Amino acid sequence: MRRHLCTLSMQDFFTPASVLFAIAGALAFYLAAPGQRWLRAPLPPRLFRTVAAMLGILAFAIGTGASRLHPATSLAIVFTAAMACLTACPFIGVLLERVRGGGAARVMR
Repeated sequence: MRRHLCTLSMQDFFTPASVLFAIAGALAFYLAAPGQRWLRAPLPPRLFRTVAAMLGILAFAIGTGASRLHPATSLAIVFTAAMACLTACPFIGVLLERVRGGGAARVMR
């Protein structure tokens, strides 16, 4: 069954926003880490960890307030999005290193 645009509720618009803010917070946290592999040097840790925390809280607030989700549901959505992002970031970093040509040399036997 397909829903028309005029029948969508506000929850359909704010839940993806909550996920995007959670991913943005996780990216800010990852890029401030000393072991990140995306940039040549990590971003300023104190500032970007604070930004990451604020984005995570904002994602939770959007989920509970604007989307009218139960707080447990909103928290689960935010944590799942952040965990997925933080799991994928190191693998994407390895791919970026290989594309740039700075990857580890292959071991030939």
